Amino acid sequence: MRNIFIFWCVIALTLAGCAAEQPPSPTSVAQKPVAASTPPQTVAAPPPAPTPKPPRATGTPEDARNHMLRGMAAIEMAKSPDDLALAEDEFRMATEIAPQMAIAWFNLGKAQTQLGHYAEAIGSYRQYLVLAPKAKDAQSVRDELVKLEFRQELAAKAQARVGTWVGQDGSFYHLTLTGNRLTLKTDQRRVPEDEVRSTYSLVGDVPVTEFTPAEYQLILQGNRLTGTWSRGAVHADKCTIPPDTSEATGELSDKDGKIVLHHESTSYQASTQMSLLGDDSCGGVVAGGKKTAEDTLYGPLGKGGLGVALSGLTQWWDGGFSMIQFGWQGRLAVRVKPGTPAFEAGLRDEDEILAIDGVAVKSLSAGQAVVRLYGEPGSNVTLELWRKGNKDPFTLTLQRIEVPLK
Repeated sequence: MRNIFIFWCVIALTLAGCAAEQPPSPTSVAQKPVAASTPPQTVAAPPPAPTPKPPRATGTPEDARNHMLRGMAAIEMAKSPDDLALAEDEFRMATEIAPQMAIAWFNLGKAQTQLGHYAEAIGSYRQYLVLAPKAKDAQSVRDELVKLEFRQELAAKAQARVGTWVGQDGSFYHLTLTGNRLTLKTDQRRVPEDEVRSTYSLVGDVPVTEFTPAEYQLILQGNRLTGTWSRGAVHADKCTIPPDTSEATGELSDKDGKIVLHHESTSYQASTQMSLLGDDSCGGVVAGGKKTAEDTLYGPLGKGGLGVALSGLTQWWDGGFSMIQFGWQGRLAVRVKPGTPAFEAGLRDEDEILAIDGVAVKSLSAGQAVVRLYGEPGSNVTLELWRKGNKDPFTLTLQRIEVPLK
């Protein structure tokens, strides 16, 4: 009986959607969207207790010399970063006991360089040059300082890429970087219609609304990316589409804040059989050919945002008997809670955003719209809005607040 009821409900809603009026234009009143989306957030854990600094070393000049020799031995035997850290600590103690011992500063800078502590190494080498400006290796140390400053710039540039990125379709990815290994992960990838086609007997095509995890594992060389793409299993009604993986290539543009990636994915067709006497069942999953897919990601998102949930990134509903429109429709609304900074600034639940800083939302992809809403905490963003009951759109300028992101 449950399946018969579901069947006639689906038919009734389909007929009602066909008879409903066309969805209002972007300048008309937006009814309640059916879904809300925000970047992945985590509950803020208590910050870890700061690592206590070791007590300042004391002793005699002979003690300083012994610390320096112990540090040199540690470097000679070093097989891991922990061994190098031990050497760094010995040289540090030597400089604290005998701050005029130039060679101790030189060796400290050498250990810090190998550990990738570029700022500290620069400070140590500069102190060495202050104490021994006419040393035979003074020029080579100055040359090393230029190299270290360049490495420091590259490290800062790489670290600036870490954070939350948003895909063209509105999926949020978390980017991590270890050396030149770049990882992009999401647990909310929307499955494209040309990747999985799901049909229901007696009804026809039905959208796949579940999100699936996906990930890129990439090597960064210059601005070129190579590696692999993978996604998890997809649930298409009663059928399960198997995981998929392929090679991936792409480019990263720091200037544009954009990553463009390409991979191949397998097309699948899933068929769910409706039963009037029992439970519905999967009628089969058929793998088709390969297709080339492109993902464009924007980011990283600034730490400042509106502090609201967004609806419309993956589907839009105008309310009443109108049909749900799946996928990005070029329309975006907000869900705002009373008492929040956005509410106090004048934003209200179900306000539809027509433009962001003068750029029409309908001219943007879902990802482009999201990234424009984010920026530095304290910065301003001007929205053109449409509110239910208002005759005309209006503008509102809000100050971004710090928002939690993964």
